[in-house]
Amino acid sequence: MLNHMGTKKLETKRLILRPFTEEDAVDMYNNWASDPEVTKYLTWLTHSSLDVTKKVIGMWASSYDNPEYYQWAIELKEKRSVIGSISLMNIDNNIDNCEVGYCIGRAFWNQGLVTEAFMAVIDFAFKEVGFKRITARHHVNNDASGRVMEKCGLKYEGTLRKISRNSQGQLVDCKYYSILKEEYLG
Repeated sequence: MLNHMGTKKLETKRLILRPFTEEDAVDMYNNWASDPEVTKYLTWLTHSSLDVTKKVIGMWASSYDNPEYYQWAIELKEKRSVIGSISLMNIDNNIDNCEVGYCIGRAFWNQGLVTEAFMAVIDFAFKEVGFKRITARHHVNNDASGRVMEKCGLKYEGTLRKISRNSQGQLVDCKYYSILKEEYLG
């Protein structure tokens, strides 16, 4: 039985993971949502305006009352600004499984920040919520995302063909990874 508790504040050495607020819209728009290079491999379109970002954050904020909703803003402590997002999604309570999704601004790539956030979410998901398996996937051409998954202890399981739609609506291949609770806790 899972112990759902919603988007609880988590802290790491360099980051605060917390629920999004309306005030995060400018950071989200400027740091990643408006950058086509960041959204190239994602399932959603690059935001065309700050209004789009505000609407997305509004939808997320309206879901925070649901204890099975997990959507964190990744705040860089040093800058006190939001630089990305990370979430638990595709939750399956029957098999105690969830998937992690994440996105971070290009200016913050290759600094280990997503790995740091992902590890905090894995720890929370296994130890506090009680998931038994955590999965993640990435577009076959997004090798950097695969490296993050491997650094976090996930194992490559295989490539599924035409399994997801990209932001342009095309079916694309994705590489799948997972980690089991017993692998994480040793």
